[in-house]
Amino acid sequence: KQFVDSYIDYVFNTSVEKHFKAFAKGFRRACPLPAVDIFLPVELMAVIHGNTNYDWHLLEKNTKYHGYVEADKSIANFWEMFHGLTEEAKKHFLAFLTGCDRIPVGGMRNLSITIVHVPKDDPDLYFPAAHTCNMILDLPKYSSMEILKERFLRAIGCCRKFGIQ
Repeated sequence: KQFVDSYIDYVFNTSVEKHFKAFAKGFRRACPLPAVDIFLPVELMAVIHGNTNYDWHLLEKNTKYHGYVEADKSIANFWEMFHGLTEEAKKHFLAFLTGCDRIPVGGMRNLSITIVHVPKDDPDLYFPAAHTCNMILDLPKYSSMEILKERFLRAIGCCRKFGIQ
């Protein structure tokens, strides 16, 4: 038992002490605030790394509209298409719109996006556009669900290909 206890202490404490002290020194240089000390490790991880507790229906519920109303056909098509996507594609949309595929601390209830209608002469020729600082999605009024899905997936795919995550 003493050997096992000594070995565990060596592996988890002694052998990493030098590395941990260097990490802690660098971390304290980047985050010198004493407020960091009030967090439990899991809470600090959520603050730094973000949350992965996705609730896509809550995102829809918290969405605001400008130039659209919730009952518009374009909005109904958007959410129907969105909820039919894979989880991975939904995360790509979050990265496209916010710059990060993680949810802020507090979960989806603290995430509010705005979908804006920007009139276009032929909306089927345009792609959705994201304004990441304000979490705004410019969504043209597409003539069909198929065009909406094709344009949407291509837009979030370009975001991923250019490394915006």
